[in-house]
Amino acid sequence: MHGIGATGIDRSDGMLAATDIRAAGRLWGLALGLWVTGFVSPLSAQDALTIPPVPADFNFVQDYAKLLPDQVKGEIGAIQKQSFEQNQKPIIVVTIDSMASYGGMGYSIERFAAAWFNKWQIGAKGGQGELINKGILLLISVSDRKARIELGDEWGRDWDAHAATIMNQSIIPRFKQKDFPGGILAGVKSLSEMTLNDPKSSAPSSGSGGSGGAVLPTSPLGFWPFTLVMVLGIGLIVASFFLPEQRKWLLIVGGGLVAVATLAYLVLILVALFVSAKSGIGGGGGGGGFSSSGGFSSGGFSGGGGASGSW
Repeated sequence: MHGIGATGIDRSDGMLAATDIRAAGRLWGLALGLWVTGFVSPLSAQDALTIPPVPADFNFVQDYAKLLPDQVKGEIGAIQKQSFEQNQKPIIVVTIDSMASYGGMGYSIERFAAAWFNKWQIGAKGGQGELINKGILLLISVSDRKARIELGDEWGRDWDAHAATIMNQSIIPRFKQKDFPGGILAGVKSLSEMTLNDPKSSAPSSGSGGSGGAVLPTSPLGFWPFTLVMVLGIGLIVASFFLPEQRKWLLIVGGGLVAVATLAYLVLILVALFVSAKSGIGGGGGGGGFSSSGGFSSGGFSGGGGASGSW
């Protein structure tokens, strides 16, 4: 008599269907929560950065980590002055103790440097007020043992290998010897020579390869919510082959989760690329070197190119 109602109709199938629907609903709710967590967290993390505002003195060296003696700042400043006044290509040097000090725990150096570049809008203005987006940021994070050359959008990606050569031959070897002033000065000299070129011209051939270019900005949480949704979906699809009685809803829910995760990956990649390339995100540092009355904050933005190094 189990499952037989007063009418004599077996309700077990209906009860099973209702149970399946509730189970499917719970899985979809879990998937939606993970999707929202993974999608929203990268965007809110951008706002969590505490990059300082553009220095009021527009000094081209901001030595927050106190790595540079005044004499070296003066030498760097003379090089920066020449590159900016003759070629409209500002070379900005920033040293920090760590990315975490500015809300960047879990960030890659590439993403963090691009955010800093965009926040300060590094670039120059032409004679007609047009943007010259050929700025360069040299960012050093001491505790993270990482450095980044971030290039303005007009440099494109053809100069990534040359930037990697500068990083690997001029900067990192000196950093490994704890000669931070020497590495920064050598890097600025090489970058100044690079600014003598038109970004549209062919970059010098480089043999070092290196860690050039940009890495896709990612959330401090990574992509784990989407990955978990994807794994869950695939698991349900596989389970459907062993549970024929539940096969229909397992395939529907599993296929849906896989589709949601795939869409989430694509949307996040597009949003991250747009934010990194086009938008500004968003303790006093020891200034020094060259300071321009016109300033270097001219609406510039990173094009994603450059090179990274570690020691």
